[in-house]
Amino acid sequence: MERVEVTSLVDNCVDILLPSTEVAKRPVRRQDWFEGPQLIAEHGFSALVTLEMDGKMRSVLLDSGLDERSVVNNVDVLDLSLSNCEAVVLSHGHRDHAGGLITVKEKIGERKVPLVLHPHAFRKRMSKRPDGNFTQLPPTDRQKLLESGYEVIEKWEPTPLLEESALVTGEIRRINDFEKGYPVHYAEIEGRLVEDPLILDDQALVLRVKDKRLVVITGCGHSGVIDTVSYARELTGGRVFAIMGGMHLGGGLYEAAIPPTIRELKKPDPEFLIPCHCTGWKAVHQIISAMPEKFIQNSVGTTYVF
Repeated sequence: MERVEVTSLVDNCVDILLPSTEVAKRPVRRQDWFEGPQLIAEHGFSALVTLEMDGKMRSVLLDSGLDERSVVNNVDVLDLSLSNCEAVVLSHGHRDHAGGLITVKEKIGERKVPLVLHPHAFRKRMSKRPDGNFTQLPPTDRQKLLESGYEVIEKWEPTPLLEESALVTGEIRRINDFEKGYPVHYAEIEGRLVEDPLILDDQALVLRVKDKRLVVITGCGHSGVIDTVSYARELTGGRVFAIMGGMHLGGGLYEAAIPPTIRELKKPDPEFLIPCHCTGWKAVHQIISAMPEKFIQNSVGTTYVF
């Protein structure tokens, strides 16, 4: 594969004043910018991946944001098209990644499109708040996905896409002792509420560029960004070129994991680190401090060219 472009369609931040670089192409403001529709940021994630293969451009969508309108709004504002999207990948079942799946399918059109996800993505879940009450995390409706025209592919194991130029990791092996998942996360299983900290449906998208270099894109990174990258390397034998996506290090529950995560991020020596979504302010700033030459600030609408 000669070239990869990754466009940030949904993320927690939009900053129209960021300058473009050789790698990060920021959207150009039109003359009538103030009068037209605007890019929307929200607590969610979505990325459009476009691969140049044998002179042809082919695309895959990872996740679809929280609000059903956000991802399609941003597609329109950026003057992009999803009509040629060959597959949709769901990193995990939480609504801030699955909220726009139906409207995305409407943008793609009537043809059948694979939707690759882990079987646990349909679980009914919730998170426990400090006051002991629960915040509901409503599941995606399988029947609505089927009715919209998706070919729902539920797999635990890795799934190659686009002649193996892209790989969905499937369930990620957890091996280190500092990435502990989501401690206050619960799932309803056979009518019982049980602890579900590992969120086993969490998976990533791995792209292979020239010389077996890897671009690893996480959704929330509930598996832990270090275990995710380690598993991607194990599956492919490739060298890490760029890491992008949520690393789920925001909030007090995860502060202890920030230093070992940064220590381990240095080992594969990626050229670019693009933390998004749920990485958190403290983690982002510690990444900047530890690896300033690798860090790129994300903003909705940015296209990364690798």
